[in-house]
Amino acid sequence: MNEFIKNQQNNELIEAILSIAHESRNIEFKRIAGQKVVSKILETVVAMANTDGGYIIIGVSDPITIGSARHKRIIGIEEDLNNFNMLIQGLSDINPYLIDESAITRIKDTQTNKTIALVKIPKATRNFHILGKKVFVRQDTGNRELSPYEYADMMYAKGFSKADRGLVEKVDFDLLDTQWFKVWQTSRGLKGSPQEVLSKVGLARTNDKGVMLPTIAAVLLFAEFPDSLMPDCRCAVRIFRYKDVEVRYGDRPNLLTTPINLEGPIIKLIRDSHERILDLLATGVRVESGFVTEYKIPKRAIKEAITNAIIHRDYYLKKDIEIRIYEDRIEVVSPGMFVYNITLQNIGIERAEDYRNDLLVKHLREFPDPPNLDANEGINAIRNEMKAQNLYPPAYSTWPTKDELGLKYYVKVKLLNGSAPDEWTKVENYLRQNNYINNAKARDVTGVIQSVTMSKFLKKWLNQGLIERVVNGSKSQRDYKYKLNTKNELG
Repeated sequence: MNEFIKNQQNNELIEAILSIAHESRNIEFKRIAGQKVVSKILETVVAMANTDGGYIIIGVSDPITIGSARHKRIIGIEEDLNNFNMLIQGLSDINPYLIDESAITRIKDTQTNKTIALVKIPKATRNFHILGKKVFVRQDTGNRELSPYEYADMMYAKGFSKADRGLVEKVDFDLLDTQWFKVWQTSRGLKGSPQEVLSKVGLARTNDKGVMLPTIAAVLLFAEFPDSLMPDCRCAVRIFRYKDVEVRYGDRPNLLTTPINLEGPIIKLIRDSHERILDLLATGVRVESGFVTEYKIPKRAIKEAITNAIIHRDYYLKKDIEIRIYEDRIEVVSPGMFVYNITLQNIGIERAEDYRNDLLVKHLREFPDPPNLDANEGINAIRNEMKAQNLYPPAYSTWPTKDELGLKYYVKVKLLNGSAPDEWTKVENYLRQNNYINNAKARDVTGVIQSVTMSKFLKKWLNQGLIERVVNGSKSQRDYKYKLNTKNELG
């Protein structure tokens, strides 16, 4: 490569690195000097891989501690080349294999004549990565070691272990000989008793004592009351309706009605959930002023969100799916986490490498008129339907961001019941091309004159989960920066 072109590319990448305003779940700056720095960097490599992947930038100081001065922030790996070489060697201690020296990009800064090392870390897709005998995950900033109990739970939450393949004791095969089984059996052209048929297709198998048992997937697919038959597996849908835009506790909780509980075989549960939610939304929610909220959220977007939650949830966690109806939005909360290669940044763009509940998904497709077409269309359909109605895009959140009602491992999609103003469209378009925006730039982009007015917009979008505030050390609101929560600074 021409040296001038290479220098230009390096300078652009360095400027992109230096423009990053803060460390985060996906970004960490590290100097290479110090007694324990190599072990700390290796710990962060493992933690990022076990969460969503990310970047470690070696040889550059954290902007919070140093500020923005280029000559002060770029220290370079030359500060301790021995430690840097030890880091490269230490990558082989991560089990299973994750990355080697080829994942490290060395970037020469021509202004300081120092070298930055950029370590790109992929998200773990099949199992946790272990350093020594420890498993680390990434918090919003910093790392945390998992306890054995957390390790087991998160194996299922991330899809590394598949709950739908588990065997269910004390469930007679006669309890699966339902109308749903007969419809599925006829559709597949299979003959025989439920035990014979299910064992042929992998929905039943023998345990270590040689006893033939149905799988969790079989009970979910065909039992009339799967939630009642499997006390260790929660598989119902609960619907909550609230008077306001948030939950209120105390003497006057703001639930409109007693929560609605739905149960049944998967295909019926999906259809009943669709029908019940759409009926509730058609009647609206009467607010304290006497007005009735009219919901503009497209039916298909709602149905896709519910279907995805029921099919792809973690059936190991003893939590029900929750559908929360507020005055200004609908939330569908599913137990579990994004599986395999899927992250907040690529959901709907990249296809998942596998299914959490592959046995369930495969056989659900065999029903007539199945709810899951398996064409990777669900997330994009939600986005396109919302956009076509000039509504805000769906907002996703997941662990380690805390769910306000206390769920630990979850995936939540928030469908906002409000038209997206031109100001949002302009800010969103700007942030797709740039990492950050502040109040002044947002006013410049949108044409809003008053700083207070723009602050209200930014606060609203922050509360809606469309943007997140960048922690940059400033206590002044005018200095606050914001970014899309679906975009990483380095891609």
